[in-house]
Parts: sequence; structure tokens; C-alpha cells
Amino acid sequence: MLCISCGLEAGYNRVVVELTSGVELGGFCRSCEIAEFGRSLERGHWSLNEGCALCGRDGHFALPRWEATATYRGDDVVGSVEYHITDRTLTLCDEHLHRIRSGTEDARRRAAAEDPV
Repeated sequence: MLCISCGLEAGYNRVVVELTSGVELGGFCRSCEIAEFGRSLERGHWSLNEGCALCGRDGHFALPRWEATATYRGDDVVGSVEYHITDRTLTLCDEHLHRIRSGTEDARRRAAAEDPV
């Protein structure tokens, strides 16, 4: 899954989910999270916020963290990752999500302009 901001592999940091449809739009890598928000996303009390974490608009996109789980099957341990969207999950409005995503679009435009082919 690619990061919605930088366009690189996002790893298992956060996923961006459109709340109405449940569609996963992409990931949000740790580097971009820190560049965009510092450590505030992991320190905030998002259950106190209704809607977008950055303004008073409705939150349409959730950014839950991937959580590692281990399941024991006999002598084997099977690891997996999953996320849960709850009332404590950080959400953003369409405008703030667009600002984060524009980093990918800008990088693609710069790369296309530099490509001599």
C-alpha cells in the first residue's frame, strides 16, 4: 500500500479509510506523519474531537493505526496486522486530506517535468 503523501511504500503505520464507503485510499507512512504532524497524532485525545481533528468540519476520512496481532495455532505463532475504526480514531475533512495528498501530486509533477523521455 502506498503512502497518500509521498507515494512510497507506507509500511504498517496508518491506513486512510473513507468512512462512508469503507474504501482504503492508501497508507500514511511514519515519515510523512511526523513531517506533517510531528508526534501530535500519537499524543492527541481524538475522542474529544467530533469531526476533523484540524478544524470544525465533518471528518470523512479515518486514519487508524495498524495494530499487530499474534494468533497461536498449536505450536505456531501467526502474526498479522489489522486496524479498527472507533470513536477515538483520528478523522480529517476532505480539505485537510487533500492538503496531505497534494504532496504526492506535486512530487509526480516534478518528476514528470524532470524526465527527458
